[in-house]
Amino acid sequence: MKKMLATYGGMLIGALYGLFIRYVFGLNSKFVFDFADLFSITFVWVLPIIMGLIPLLLATKAQLENWTFRMLAPALTVIFFLGFCLVTRLEDFICIFIIGIPYFLMAAVVGLLFGKWLLAYKSKRSLFLSVVFLPFVLAWVENTIPAPSAAFEVNTPIIIHAPAAIVWQNIVRVREIQASEYQKGLYNYAGIPRPIYAEFDNDTLGATRIGHFEGGLQFKEKVVVWKRNHEVAFSIQLIPGSVRNAIFDQHVLKGNHFRFLQAAYQLKSIDATTTELRLLTNYQLHTSINAYGSFWGQRLMTDFQTRLLQVIKARCEQRRGM
Repeated sequence: MKKMLATYGGMLIGALYGLFIRYVFGLNSKFVFDFADLFSITFVWVLPIIMGLIPLLLATKAQLENWTFRMLAPALTVIFFLGFCLVTRLEDFICIFIIGIPYFLMAAVVGLLFGKWLLAYKSKRSLFLSVVFLPFVLAWVENTIPAPSAAFEVNTPIIIHAPAAIVWQNIVRVREIQASEYQKGLYNYAGIPRPIYAEFDNDTLGATRIGHFEGGLQFKEKVVVWKRNHEVAFSIQLIPGSVRNAIFDQHVLKGNHFRFLQAAYQLKSIDATTTELRLLTNYQLHTSINAYGSFWGQRLMTDFQTRLLQVIKARCEQRRGM
């Protein structure tokens, strides 16, 4: 037990420290005076550096001289931290995917750059341990700088062997999608809800469509473009009372960091029996990590749109007896 503590104690301390920061940063702003944010450079890129440093700062000289220890200690600290987040339900699997890349990347940087360097400053490690206070300072500074807003578009095309009129009928109203029709992917199993059906009140400009998703999640969509058999576009508004208790939904959909702007279907007749259908979705990010957020936004939305378009394609082509 003593040997295990000597080997893994610093990693566990680093992971528990990260868990504490995650809890504090995740508190409602009215309790922490709006000084911290999970969608921040501090939480996504700086915290894993400090977490990785802690086991190295607490390590013995023999451990620091071991190249394997210097590389594994920060990485294992991150693994322990992510495991604690899952067990305590502070994060779910999709959130772990999203923060996993920067956390492991920064852990590798710590192992490569700081491990051996700390050997020369062993006597000053108590001073270096003061870095545990750095996230609070950086979070406060970061929060005083207005986060930029940026809009992004996801454009997904598909070729359907059916006339535009048939395709149109399958995109304006979407009858219930059976589980057997929808091929779930990794993101769905990690927590992204699949679409269920969409109901429409009128075939005209200004009409309202309600999109229903797994778990009761709903979006209100107002028709802003209506060109029968050519294009239909909707403004998108989340119905707040429908937001699931899932951690991802609470973080992303209920906050002020992510917002859907508009979705559109565009149809282009290639010939009498073939149509190119294009689904475009515009969304807005309002964070200090918009570039990284859009990296995941593009992947999640592309995966969602591709799977939905595959359902529409199968239905249209089946209707033609293909």
